[in-house]
Amino acid sequence: MEDKNIIRRKILNKRNKLDKNFVISYSEEVINKLTCLDEYKKSDTIMSYMSFKNEVDTFNLIEKMLDENKKVIVPYTDINKVEIIPVEIKDIEDNLTYSRYGYLEPKKEIIKPVDIKEIDLILVPGVVFDKNCNRIGFGKGYYDKLLVNRRKDTFIIALAYEFQVANMIPAKKHDIKMDMIITEESIYKSPV
Repeated sequence: MEDKNIIRRKILNKRNKLDKNFVISYSEEVINKLTCLDEYKKSDTIMSYMSFKNEVDTFNLIEKMLDENKKVIVPYTDINKVEIIPVEIKDIEDNLTYSRYGYLEPKKEIIKPVDIKEIDLILVPGVVFDKNCNRIGFGKGYYDKLLVNRRKDTFIIALAYEFQVANMIPAKKHDIKMDMIITEESIYKSPV
């Protein structure tokens, strides 16, 4: 089995070259599948990543959640502590600003950490997944550190393109499995 860094580079290279129309079209298919799920419908408080560099686009989803009066939580990345701080937003334009790395995150003045145990559903980005719902992120462990403290009934869903899902990837004990992975073609559920 290839090592995580080789797999990560290969898939990131492919994702970075995606055509904008592919991203728009396939993201819409993934989001439509997500919003039809009971796990989505029953969740009042949802945390979503802010899509970046051809990830499955979450901006329309976040607008939809705000319109549905769901409590919307997005990550603020504390680079010094290497941790994600969940922060509630009420408006994409007013509450967000670009980080020095080019992705949107909450403005400093609205940062009031939300307890991870208040979140019903967490939407997780990633680079590569496998059919057993294992995940390879960017290698810093931000999401693993966050997810380990969630409630036992908090549902974790990864949003990805089908080409990001391999048969099997290397996984360690401390790696947090997704409960589900949704792609434009399939829905994978954790076997455990």
